[in-house]
Amino acid sequence: MRKLILVFAALVVLLVSCDKEDKPLVITQGDYPVKEYYLERDPKVNVWGAGMDFVHAECQLDETDLDYKYMELEDEFPYDVKFYVVKSYYYDTNGDLKNEGCPAMLLSSETKICKLGEGVDYFNSLTSITEEMTAQLVTDPVIDFEQFKNETAGFYERAPLFAALDQCAIGQKFRSNILVIPEGKTEQEVQPVYLVKTSEGAYVKFMVKEFKPAKPKEKQTLVRWQVVSE
Repeated sequence: MRKLILVFAALVVLLVSCDKEDKPLVITQGDYPVKEYYLERDPKVNVWGAGMDFVHAECQLDETDLDYKYMELEDEFPYDVKFYVVKSYYYDTNGDLKNEGCPAMLLSSETKICKLGEGVDYFNSLTSITEEMTAQLVTDPVIDFEQFKNETAGFYERAPLFAALDQCAIGQKFRSNILVIPEGKTEQEVQPVYLVKTSEGAYVKFMVKEFKPAKPKEKQTLVRWQVVSE
């Protein structure tokens, strides 16, 4: 009889364990506010990048100075994603030297990200994170911007710089001259929506809502994010 009880108990433990393993992890969004900020694209203003820190001591507030910061050359601000504007140069068909701003979203070394969908409506509807989603998370390659400088003139060369940014999870994909907007659609319907895993292990949904808003904010880019889980 005692042996039967022990066998039955072992079977119960095994069944409970299997049941737990069969249930996929689902993280449901908490009560966090949606945050939107206009960040400067002017490289004279946004010199070293605007760092965004999604989760911190005051992340549940509607707005706080800890959410983002225009960084200095040597800055210890703990950003998750950095909006960085590089001015690159190229020669046109006439051989004249031209320049172009190359705004990009770059990840910190401890941040992971993946694209889940597109548009503001999808952003709003995304309230649960699954294991299938988190399995897609990736990091950015390390970019040494100095290797893209012209050795003689000292400026950044556009072609190799673009090639490097195209390898990034976000990179330049949100730019209006790169993002493909099908006929009948608006930018806000097709801008990518990303899942971000921060260095703290938190999950955040993030997107560029408008690359180039209407005047007087045409030199800024509107970003949008919401913490899903800390």
